[in-house]
Amino acid sequence: MNRFFRLMRVITIFCAAAYILMTPSQTSAETSGKLKVGVYESAPFAFKNELGRWHGIAVNLWIAVAKNNGWDFDFVEVEKKDAVARLAAGKLDVIAAGLPVTAKNELLIDFSQPFYAADWSIAIMRKPIPTVGGALARVFFSWQFWVFVGCLVLAFILIAVIMWRVEVADNPEYSGPHPAHGIAYGLYWSVAMMTRAGEKSPKSFWGRIIAIAWLATAFFVSGAFTASVTTVLSVEHLGHKISSERDLPKAYVAVVQGSCEALLDQMNVRYERCASEKDCLHVLEKGKVDAVVAGEPFIKYCAAKDYKGKLDIIPMDFDEVFYAIGLKPKSEITEQVNREVLSITSSYAWTEILRRYLNN
Repeated sequence: MNRFFRLMRVITIFCAAAYILMTPSQTSAETSGKLKVGVYESAPFAFKNELGRWHGIAVNLWIAVAKNNGWDFDFVEVEKKDAVARLAAGKLDVIAAGLPVTAKNELLIDFSQPFYAADWSIAIMRKPIPTVGGALARVFFSWQFWVFVGCLVLAFILIAVIMWRVEVADNPEYSGPHPAHGIAYGLYWSVAMMTRAGEKSPKSFWGRIIAIAWLATAFFVSGAFTASVTTVLSVEHLGHKISSERDLPKAYVAVVQGSCEALLDQMNVRYERCASEKDCLHVLEKGKVDAVVAGEPFIKYCAAKDYKGKLDIIPMDFDEVFYAIGLKPKSEITEQVNREVLSITSSYAWTEILRRYLNN
């Protein structure tokens, strides 16, 4: 009997050892070996510098997390559209990029604690503030201005002729050897009345009625002209027809395919789909769209770097978008990652990272 139990013990130990040797260890694959960290172009979270090295908000955060835990890793460049699927299939261990926390992604992968919260934002091209002289010059050379001047000249002539007809018998100023003399004086009188420079009152009854009507017309025309010039100057100064998300339905915007199309559909906004945020800003710069709707971090980064001084950013009053590190399902390193993310994002160094990439 003792020999039987000893034999069974040896067999059990042998089977256990064989099972351990033949079964891959998840812990060793994740924490002892090199982690495969997926990255893709998603500035300011992940992008390549001039030397071809990956950096950005999410990349720098992951490097700090890995360093604090003593983990070795390799960056694996992937397509943005394939990243989540590859992580869910176990072909990647981590995603360190501009990965938003969504209900759809949560069904496929795990997330760390969010490290950044942002709003959707609207980007429009900044128009230079015009000078008063330049705006007035555009008014002066516009066809509307000269139509107005032409109508005004015709009105002066018409009033001059009418006043000559009704005043020639009672007012010596309108009499003369030739009718042109009276009409010329009537023209002078009509201009003087409109500019309120002062002139002799008409002598006849109908002349005085016409003078009152012409004076009222002068007030109206002068006010209308002043209002028109003021409106042109205001439009030149404001420049844009978009000041908030409420103005989007009357505009044509660019958006990254698969980002916030559902939101724009609900708002009845016409939009053009682009492959990336950079493509969106490119068509905006070319004047093909009125605005770009994208995540606040990307727009802030571009406003501070590639489009410095060229973009105006308008925040949208909608739910925030949270960004986090992606982890494969049931990852062994989730707890360690979460602890480090919470620790790093509450430090002063994190504030400096955000200021570096977002110019906060």
